[in-house]
Amino acid sequence: MTITRIFLLLLCAFILVLVLATIFKRYQRIVLWSAAIVIFTGTLLLVGLGTIDLIKDNRTDIVAIAGVFFALFLSCALACGAERLHAKNKGKNKQMVQTKNSQSEGQNMPEKVVLSGRLDTPLAREVFAKAVEAGYMEDDGSHYRWRKGTKALLAYMCGRIYCGDVPEYSELDRKSFWKFGNGLFPDAELNALFEQTGIGQSRQNRRDMAVPANAGEIDKLFSD
Repeated sequence: MTITRIFLLLLCAFILVLVLATIFKRYQRIVLWSAAIVIFTGTLLLVGLGTIDLIKDNRTDIVAIAGVFFALFLSCALACGAERLHAKNKGKNKQMVQTKNSQSEGQNMPEKVVLSGRLDTPLAREVFAKAVEAGYMEDDGSHYRWRKGTKALLAYMCGRIYCGDVPEYSELDRKSFWKFGNGLFPDAELNALFEQTGIGQSRQNRRDMAVPANAGEIDKLFSD
């Protein structure tokens, strides 16, 4: 058998292995390693049993030696290819898992209220945080929900935050009155933030009137 025939036979075997690895993509590593082991051990067995005679007529058979080395090289190439494919697929799987975990974390992460525009002030962030802690309001996705007290009390808190409203105590009447500041009340923005209507109107209706019930508790949110 000439070296050309040996080369063609081994090349055909190599192509057949690649075809099988492509068809059974899920088991590529097993297919490639199996082929590598079969070719490697088969070649050594054939040499050991004398089926492939490296010395013929007291001369080194170059064709046989070349065929053996080519077969061993082919088996090593298949084994290396199997490990490279495995490492590549492992990296892809790891990246997919990380992506899925990131997406899952992003989906499971609750929305937080984000103040924007005129609503975003240091005082607003501080007082809203204290009001949430005190149980007057709570995060509800991307909005706040007013939980304790009337709408007038909510308007009072917001008036103090954004307009500089203050409680003014009257010794004559022995109670505090709601004195408006000079700021512009962000009515539309607050209605959207708390998913309510008429917060500004509730404030306007109490102008120069007594502060709403539990206003003193709201005043505490503004103290250090």
